[in-house]
Amino acid sequence: MTALLVVAVLLPLGLAAASLVAALRPLVLRVAPWSTAPAAVLAAFAGAADVRWLLLGVRLDDEDRTTRGFLAFTAVVWLFAGWFARTYVAASAHRDSFWFFFLTAAGANVGVVLAHDVATFYVFYALMTFTAYGLVLHARSDEARRAGRVYLATALVAETMLLTAFVLVARDGVNIPLADVPRVLAESPDRDAILALVLAGFGVKAGAVPVHFWLPLAHPVAPAPASAVLSGSIIKAGLLGWLRFLPLGVAALPTHGLACACVGLLSAFYGAAVGSTQTNPKTVLAYSSVSQMGFATATLGAGLMDPAAADAATAAILLFATHHAFAKTSLFLGVSVAAEAGRGWPRRLVTIGLAGAALAIVGAPLSSGALAKTALTGAVAHAPIGAQLVGPALSVAAVGSTLLMLRFLGLTIPRRTEPRRSPSAGLWVPWALLLAFTVVFFFVIALRAHALRALATPSAIGAAAWPVGAGAALAWIASRAGRRGATLPKIPAGDVVVVVEAAARRAGAAVSLTQRAAAPLVRAIQPRSPRDLFSVMPFESVERGLGRFEVLAALTLLVLVLVWLTLP
Repeated sequence: MTALLVVAVLLPLGLAAASLVAALRPLVLRVAPWSTAPAAVLAAFAGAADVRWLLLGVRLDDEDRTTRGFLAFTAVVWLFAGWFARTYVAASAHRDSFWFFFLTAAGANVGVVLAHDVATFYVFYALMTFTAYGLVLHARSDEARRAGRVYLATALVAETMLLTAFVLVARDGVNIPLADVPRVLAESPDRDAILALVLAGFGVKAGAVPVHFWLPLAHPVAPAPASAVLSGSIIKAGLLGWLRFLPLGVAALPTHGLACACVGLLSAFYGAAVGSTQTNPKTVLAYSSVSQMGFATATLGAGLMDPAAADAATAAILLFATHHAFAKTSLFLGVSVAAEAGRGWPRRLVTIGLAGAALAIVGAPLSSGALAKTALTGAVAHAPIGAQLVGPALSVAAVGSTLLMLRFLGLTIPRRTEPRRSPSAGLWVPWALLLAFTVVFFFVIALRAHALRALATPSAIGAAAWPVGAGAALAWIASRAGRRGATLPKIPAGDVVVVVEAAARRAGAAVSLTQRAAAPLVRAIQPRSPRDLFSVMPFESVERGLGRFEVLAALTLLVLVLVWLTLP
């Protein structure tokens, strides 16, 4: 089992390195789609394994359901996305760079899940973060470059916060086991500062409002397999980071828990509201991911409030993350399948598949989403009064999920008037098999958990059905209003960052205007002799000097903040 553990981590990374050698590239491209197959086998069948020489340690324990569960859906998502990508990027001019970044990010993602200590976790997490940039930038278009800049800027801020938090947690021992981190953090004199850094740093990856804006910019420009792994697996690394580092079950943190629950509910409602106004199906799915991650974030807040609810919250988040990973991967891949489908059986196949995955996202009765959301509401049922409000609020937020999915289906399902054509087998076969795998997987999970009968009771069906019915009714009302001339508000993708960019442009225009107005005065007072003690530098030199000064000031401020945080 130790050998399988090593192969699970190193095979994708080794293939990425081999892809840089032209002679090996054809072999790499044949093997690349299946690079995470060893990780899937490891999650399903392997016993305990421990490798201490790989960085500072990777490990899989028999009793660690969180590691095994995250490893399972991570490996499956990358596996099906890689299979899909074999055909999707075959004719791309940037095919080779895509596979390099895809394989490196896949290996790093597996490494994040299996990391045993803080330092190993951070190395794999940073590698995953920065190689995903290559997937966002794949098209090399202006939109892709803009989305890449936003993604990289937010990633750098998040990595700085996380590195600071990890240094404060580890102190003199960089190889502190992750299992000890919750206790160490709870007992740390810098607990509040570390908690703020951890919540914010991992919140960027998880798409929590208001640091969510990279998602709706990245998804429309990334290729479909990249969008699938970004939403299906990579953003789940933020959830895993919270589960690894927060003192769940160790200390009661009512203030931090309440803040986390509020951010989760804000994300759930905000993502649904803004996503319903979008016109690009992949942007709609991006805001759906923001909304859905809000469900898990709110449940995490309930677990932070009460240590007694921590185990139930962790198990519910794991189940929800697995459900969302499979359903959202199916939807992102389905967008490309739908683009190639026309009338006849391709249209019917696409409609059934997309509708099934969408119903799972909204938590329709007897779906994987109903199972996952029942677990979430059950996890907060016995938490403090603030957390008890999370369950009803999440049910109301499911109405927004229905609106989002109806909007997505309306934008994606092929029209009857389109020409008759069939999608490529290399696209629809992996997509259809992923849908079938998801149904079977959650049927087995529900069967083993003895949850099938509970999901089929009238009360459970009613609880799952009313948000779907309410969302459908609101969508019908909106469509009727649209026929009478009403229009949806135009909210650009990336919402928050668009406002910041507009403010920056206005500030830049004001600075430019000031420079032009001051130029004659500067020329008038500029001395003729450079030896004049009262000489004034040319304006361009001042500008360059200020640029260097700003960099030095920012670095100095960062050092001072780090020193302050490390003071007893």
